[in-house]
Formats: sequence, C-alpha cells, structure tokens
Amino acid sequence: MAGTKRKATQAEPPSSSPGSRRQSGRAKKVQVIYAESDAEDVASDDEFDDAGAKSESEAEVDESSEDDQDSDADSEVEVKAKGKGKGKGTKSSLQGWKKTITSNGVEQMVIDIPGEKDAGDTPYQDGRIHANTLEFLRELKRNNKRDWLKFHDAPFRQAEKDFQSFVAELSTIVCKTDPTVPDLPVKDIIYRIHRDMRFTSDPTPYKPYFSVSWSRTGRKGPYAHYYLHIQPGEESFCGGGYFGCDSETLACMREDIDTQPHQFKSILMGDKLRKTFFPAVKNVEGKVVATFCNMSKMNALKKKPKDFAADHKDIELLKLRNFILTKKIPDKDVTSKNFLAVVGDIIEAIEPFITYLNNTVMPDPDSD
Repeated sequence: MAGTKRKATQAEPPSSSPGSRRQSGRAKKVQVIYAESDAEDVASDDEFDDAGAKSESEAEVDESSEDDQDSDADSEVEVKAKGKGKGKGTKSSLQGWKKTITSNGVEQMVIDIPGEKDAGDTPYQDGRIHANTLEFLRELKRNNKRDWLKFHDAPFRQAEKDFQSFVAELSTIVCKTDPTVPDLPVKDIIYRIHRDMRFTSDPTPYKPYFSVSWSRTGRKGPYAHYYLHIQPGEESFCGGGYFGCDSETLACMREDIDTQPHQFKSILMGDKLRKTFFPAVKNVEGKVVATFCNMSKMNALKKKPKDFAADHKDIELLKLRNFILTKKIPDKDVTSKNFLAVVGDIIEAIEPFITYLNNTVMPDPDSD
C-alpha cells in the first residue's frame, strides 16, 4: 500500500513596509507547518507511546544545518533560506523531504510516510510468517532508534500483527501437545519488542526479533517454558527449559541429578528429542550429555558447586545454571508454508524434557 504523504506548507513572510529598516544579511527564518493528508492515520497503542516516541504538530525545518541527520522527521527544526539558494544538499532533502510546487505556485515540503508493505505474490495468512515480517526486523536492526520506529509505525504494526496471528495458531498446537499449558491470550505470552534499558550499556531501545513463550503460567512464573524466537539472519530458533535458574530451582535439579541421574539422561536419550536437538551426535549417552552441557553452558560454574565432589561422575551437569534445548531454524523455513508444522514438531520433541523439569522442580501436590 502506498505511503501517505505529510505536507509542510511554507507560510508567506511578512512584507516590509517602505519605511522599515534594511534587512540584515542573516538568513531568514521561515515557519513550516505540517498538514496531514486525508488518509487515515495508523493508531499507536499506549505501550508504544510509553516508549517515548512522541510527535509534534509543528516544526521549523533547517535546510542549511549540518546537525545529526538521524533526528526525527516530526521534531522541531528550522528552514533557513540563504538568498536564492535552492536547498541542495540540505538536511531536509537528506531526511527524505522534497520541495514541490503546487499548481498555484505555492512551495511545499513533502515527505512520504511509510505505509504497510505490499504482500506481493504471497498473501498474509494465519499460521504463517510473511517475508515482509523478517524484512521489517532487518530494517529495525539497521535503524534501531525510537524516531525511526515511530516514523515506520505502519510496517511495524503490520509485522507485529503477522507474528501475533502465527502465535495464536501455534498456541493451539502447544496446548494440545502439553495439556498442562493453558490457552492464554496472545498478549500474555508474547514479549514486548522494547528492551529493558535499566541494566545495560547497549543504547538500542528495541529487540531486533519477535519472541514468545508458553508455560503453565504464561510467559512468567516458576515453570519451565517452551520458547520461540524469530530473528532474520539465520538467528531464529525454538526450544525451551530453564534459563537463569534461581537457587531453589538449581537445588532441586542438582539433587535429582545427584541421586537419580538416569531419569534426566533417559529424557535426553529419547529418540525424537535426540534426533531433533542432537542430529549429528552418535547415539551414545556420554556424547549426548556432553552436547547438552555445551548447549546449556552459558553462566555455568567454572568450579564444582558447593557440597559436591570435584570428581563427581556428573560434575559437568551439576555445574550448569541453565537447562535448555534449542533448535536453529533457517530463514527459508521461517517464511515457508510448513513453518507451523516445523515448530509443532520441535514442541512435540521437547515436551518430555519440559515435563521432566516441571515434575522435578514444581511437582504437582497429588503426584506420586
């Protein structure tokens, strides 16, 4: 769909009276006021507005300024007309502003506001990720700024809606595969695209990916999660488990591995799970366990945990602070018509692992 156009109409400067003083050689300031076209605006929800992406109804455009070219097209800037200059190489033109002349001779500054992307030969469908959604995430990674996302609100909402419709279809499969997972509204299981800026030196405000997780209590809570991560550049994956375990969860897992390690290892050696997550590993318990430890090694202890011997036969498992399985998904599969089935197979393969974790850490009161 073609983008709407936002117009800035140049106001006429006041005429000088015959008795007025001679004007100085300084550049003139011309007020420019935005005038929206008749096209319907794409509404932003409160969550997006809270991110600090605000717009202004008026602005002054500075054609000769050499300031940062990444400033918001909706922010206040100045237009300075230098004599009879035509504004070549100006800040406005670099930002996408174009000077046009109407049929009645009025000068206007016009900029295209990006609209929704054209679907092309592949229509948007529930249960399928459109190629435009991955393309939007690529663009977001290259332009990870609040003003850029505000300006590209329409394609963002389009991509977000596409992801949410896919999640709605996938939730049915997850809940059918694991009946302990409730069928919650999509808003209770997807993650916001806004990054938590409180404890990081990374200044980028947005995640360049979409993500969702399912558990017995939605995306939050003490239970093990199923997780899907959509990110272009061959970075998409599906999996689940416990990531960043708290002390109580770690204590439960270490006790179970110490006293009855065969239960945990038998889950990893399950035929469907092993072929899904360790396809290149031989059907040998030691090799499968070592591969799992490598997959979950982030934040693992460098030394033995307290109260365990350094020569414990399962010391590498006991050092772990994450218990996760992940399966990479190529971009071509993400946008394929079979993607829903691909993720469904991964969910089915990991279900025994998630069930084991929940039974170990959060057993049901009436379980044996």
